[in-house]
Amino acid sequence: MFKEQGDSESNIIEHDFFRRPEDEQKDFLLQTWCNQCMEVDLGMKNPKEFESAEKIWIEGECVKCGAQVVTEIVYEDE
Repeated sequence: MFKEQGDSESNIIEHDFFRRPEDEQKDFLLQTWCNQCMEVDLGMKNPKEFESAEKIWIEGECVKCGAQVVTEIVYEDE
């Protein structure tokens, strides 16, 4: 699925978050930051994964307050 973002010509692709391995899902859903609660690791529900040319990220809702939380996925060199 392609979605246009703002006035830019870049495409955003939505991925199926639940195709990730269960251990990755668990980590991404638990390791969060909520700007509303100002707390770490409260958890995320209703995750949706997106990719653009620059990054991959997961959007969802804070388990505690329901505000939108975003986690950017960064792959580190091993």
